[in-house]
Amino acid sequence: MNLTSYQSTFAPRNPEANVFANERHWDNWLCKYRKCLGTLVVDIETPSHLTTQEHSAIQARLSSANMVVYRCRSSEAVNRNQIAQLAEQFGLVNPTHNLFVAKDGLSEIEVKANGHSSQYIPYTNRALNWHTDGYYRSHKNPVRSMLLHCVRPAQKGGSLEAIDSRALYGLVKQKDHRFAEALRMPDVMWIPENQAHGANREASLGPVFFFEYGHLQMRYTARKHNVVWKNTSLISEAKDALEECLEDPSIRFRYQLQAGEGLLSANIPHRREPFVDSDDRPGRLIYRGRYAQPISTEA
Repeated sequence: MNLTSYQSTFAPRNPEANVFANERHWDNWLCKYRKCLGTLVVDIETPSHLTTQEHSAIQARLSSANMVVYRCRSSEAVNRNQIAQLAEQFGLVNPTHNLFVAKDGLSEIEVKANGHSSQYIPYTNRALNWHTDGYYRSHKNPVRSMLLHCVRPAQKGGSLEAIDSRALYGLVKQKDHRFAEALRMPDVMWIPENQAHGANREASLGPVFFFEYGHLQMRYTARKHNVVWKNTSLISEAKDALEECLEDPSIRFRYQLQAGEGLLSANIPHRREPFVDSDDRPGRLIYRGRYAQPISTEA
């Protein structure tokens, strides 16, 4: 499904519908979500041509948790083109481009000792705190979906953690509905412009949570520098509540990707632990794709 068909298929509706319709509905959804976190890995044979059963299994997990880990049975045979074809089977085409993306739209996330990319944390072995990809973009043109494919794991560490945005929003709202409303305000989080190293990125001001045609989206970073939060007591309390929810282990999915495995998901908050590469073999390498299209969970 491309962005145009997404916008025409889902007519605007009450953003509190579905998951957040009422307390009973929310409690049922949260219970099912927590249970499904232990079943998010799907084995696949050929990523470029999924079987009907494989496709359905992936879609079911995307629908339940906004994420899935696929595991290729033959990791050595997987190439970049097959990864792109896998994404296409879920409506993800034409990856968004950024400063260090390759011609095919995939970025190679690995430790860079030199060059401009070495100035950015993803290209180091340091921990990456909670964030959504492209959080610095306008909420009117966000990254809606992403793919992380592991070519080579680290010798030690590098595990990922991710949380469905719906779980976060619901828990924040459960603490105090005013917090959820505050984090949906259009001037909550400001990211300054970045002109360093040819980035040529404009400043962006927008909400943390926002709805598009009834679907929850999120724009967030836990970093302390180069981000400015609206200075009100309510926003401060809401931000603290969100940070508390991010540390709730019952809603976090934790996984260490191995060669031939990948995370396919909506653009949900995620983080990476620090890692150590081997001294005598190539280090951790992840292919990353970012997409403006929402990921399709429809059959």
